[in-house]
Amino acid sequence: MIILIEYNFPDLSYLLSPKSVAFIGASIDTNTIGGRVLINLQKSHYKGKIYPVHPEYNEIFGIRTYPNLMSIPEQVDTVVIIAAARSVVPLLNECEEKKVKFIVLLTCFAEPAEDHRVLEKTLRAFSDGTGIRILGSNSYGLFNINEPFGISSSLFYEPNRLQKGRISVITVDGGLGRTVLDAADRGIGFNYWISTGNESDLEVADFIKYMAYDSSTQVIFALVEGIKDKQKFRNAAKAANRAGKPLLLFNIGNPETGVEDNQAGIISTADINELIDVGWLFVTHGIPAGNRIGIFAYSPGIKTLLANKCRLANLTVLDLTNKTKVLLQELAPEFGMASNPIHLTSSIFQNLGVFREYLEIFANDPNLDVVFVPFPYKLGTYTEMMVRQTIEVAKRMNKPIIPLWTSLSGELETSFEILIDSQLPFYRTADACILAVKHFTDYYLNRSVLMKKNIL
Repeated sequence: MIILIEYNFPDLSYLLSPKSVAFIGASIDTNTIGGRVLINLQKSHYKGKIYPVHPEYNEIFGIRTYPNLMSIPEQVDTVVIIAAARSVVPLLNECEEKKVKFIVLLTCFAEPAEDHRVLEKTLRAFSDGTGIRILGSNSYGLFNINEPFGISSSLFYEPNRLQKGRISVITVDGGLGRTVLDAADRGIGFNYWISTGNESDLEVADFIKYMAYDSSTQVIFALVEGIKDKQKFRNAAKAANRAGKPLLLFNIGNPETGVEDNQAGIISTADINELIDVGWLFVTHGIPAGNRIGIFAYSPGIKTLLANKCRLANLTVLDLTNKTKVLLQELAPEFGMASNPIHLTSSIFQNLGVFREYLEIFANDPNLDVVFVPFPYKLGTYTEMMVRQTIEVAKRMNKPIIPLWTSLSGELETSFEILIDSQLPFYRTADACILAVKHFTDYYLNRSVLMKKNIL
């Protein structure tokens, strides 16, 4: 017998975008968690109301401070608790009396494992009994990058470095979250980051379900260390798939989660680099028409390498239509026979003026859904001109044009910086590119089949 479970997925708006936040355990000492959390919130330029709570201070960092939660005259949406584990339970009662909506527990528990388990059960029972939802315990915080709003105790919190975007990231661990957010240096933008910690109440699945209906989220990253409730996770994943929002999963230390199924649309990745490589494609490009790959190369070796790897990955490499071949031959007969994959020959370096138009005609061929443009070695100003023209074509096309910078050096080249500044996905190896495109095209092809069968 199949038992259908109705899950109570919460509205997380007042957690991710609170109008007011209280900090129990705020401190004037910036070497403590209580001091850093408050300083970091100010760094994020949060526009809501901030209420530090500490019985010994009237003011912390220029902000009026209250002796306890009940002395705050206004409504408080979210309470951040920075306290020893033994102090948490009495503070929960204050939160209930104050009728707060969410609690964030940044507490680092140092008690024995059995005490942990008892407290986790207490937190769960409190949430179930009051309706107040809890993030944590041992959460590393959360960021709303687009708003902005940030709860973090990090010594190295630099919100101005974070790129605004449409990828929402859910992690258990804080350090891996920071690793993902460092991809901002590649021009990748993010929406939310949440650390769920010990998941005494709110789980990764709760945030996935919320992101499925969140208009500011386009792609969801989930970095997990096992999944507590697999059926709940699948429920949330299917909601994301119905909404057309790819869910990319990295299960730390164990690629098998037991939650993957065809309808859930979960994309399992082997490491963080793969997670970011794949997500970058999804958030930048629209839905591909299929998995037919065009290869536009000026090196015969890289052309052959990419074509062979595409076939091994079951990505299709079709020849060009006769119409496209004629147009290319008329434009630049010196490049030789037009085909896919195409080898431009060294003649391209004497005739860079036609590179843009040649690529545009090639990419517009109806037999191609995605086009690879590799740059296998650095050629100074020649590479720079080709990179600039590739970016121009890519930004005009309604299909993905994907540069590959496969040179083993050249990070200091102007061309490389231009690629980063373009915010277009590009890849450093053929394998990374093809794996990302394989996930990208398979997701939409699978989703299209499910929609035609009215399964989604």
